[in-house]
Amino acid sequence: MIVHSCIEGPSLEGNLLGDPSERDLFVYLPPGYEDSDRRYPAAYLLHAAGSSAQLLTYPLTDGQRWTPPIEDVLDPVFGRMGVAPMIVVIPDGDTSVGCSQWLDSPVTGNFERYVVRDVIGYVDEHYRTIPSAMSRGVFGFSSGGFGAWNLASRNADVFSALAMLSGDSFLDMTHKPLLWQYLDSIWPEAPNGPVEGNDLSQVVYNYAATYSPNVGNPPHFVDLPIAFPSGELVQDVWDRWLSFDPVVNWRGRQENLRRLNGILLDVGTKDDFELQWGHRLLSHYLQQAGIAHEATENTGNHGGRSRERHQIALQWLAGVLEHAEPDGR
Repeated sequence: MIVHSCIEGPSLEGNLLGDPSERDLFVYLPPGYEDSDRRYPAAYLLHAAGSSAQLLTYPLTDGQRWTPPIEDVLDPVFGRMGVAPMIVVIPDGDTSVGCSQWLDSPVTGNFERYVVRDVIGYVDEHYRTIPSAMSRGVFGFSSGGFGAWNLASRNADVFSALAMLSGDSFLDMTHKPLLWQYLDSIWPEAPNGPVEGNDLSQVVYNYAATYSPNVGNPPHFVDLPIAFPSGELVQDVWDRWLSFDPVVNWRGRQENLRRLNGILLDVGTKDDFELQWGHRLLSHYLQQAGIAHEATENTGNHGGRSRERHQIALQWLAGVLEHAEPDGR
C-alpha cells in the first residue's frame, strides 16, 4: 500500500525560486503492516533529475520508454524475492529549474535539511518505523544516487547505509564537457538563464543553482564556471562544483563513511554518461583508505535497468539495516 501526503517543509521556505515548501510524500507500507504492531526499518528512495516523487511513484504511461508504477517494483521485493519487509519513503526533490540534487542551496531550497529533519521527523511520527540510524538507509539512481551519497556521508547519525546507483561522480570527466557544449548551443548569444527547449542550458543552470549559487547575482542567482565569450574555465567556481563530487569529497568525510554499516556503489558498464568511471575511481579511493564498501557493475546503460537496480538495492539494504528494536519487536 502506498500512502500519499502533502507535508510542509520549513527547510524549503524562502528559496529564491519561489518554489512551494509544501511537498508530495509517498510512503510504501510493506505487506503485513496493517495487520501487526511491529516496527520496520525505513529505506529512503531519492528520485533522479527529470523526475519527481509523483513521477517516480506513478510514471507517465505515454512516451517511448514505459516504466512501471513503483508499487509494481516494490511488491516483488517483499514478496517473490523474500526480502524482509521495510517501509520505503519517497520524498520530493524537484524544483522549477530541475533536480535539487538533494543539497542545501539558497536558490533551490535546503533539501538535505528537508529530508534529514522535516521528512524523517514526519515519517517517524506518523508510521511505525524503528527511529534509529541503524534501521534507516537511503538509496537512489543518478541524481538520486548522488543525493544518497551526500545525505549519508554527511549524516552518519541519521543513516547507517547508502546505495548509490549510477550516481553523478567524477565531474571532471563526466560534467565538465557540458559547459562548452552549452556555450555552443546558444552561440553567439551570451548566457542568460535556462532556455526553453535547450536541455543543455537547463542542465547547466540546474547544476549552478545547486553547486554554485550566488544570492548576490540576480536574476538567476548563480555563478557559471565558464566565461563568455572566451570559454575559459572559471576555476574557483568549478572548484565549488567539485566540492560536491564524491570522488573529491570522500576525503573530508572519511570519519562518517567509516561509521556506516554499508556502502553500495552500483553502476552499468554501458552508462551513457560514463559514470562507471566515477564509480570505479571512488571505489579505488575507498579501497585504498580501507573504507568498507561493495562495488558492483551490471550490463545496463544509464536508466535502462534502474527499476531492477532499485530492487537489488533494497535487497542489499535489508541485509545491513537492523530489523528489530532493542526490545526485540
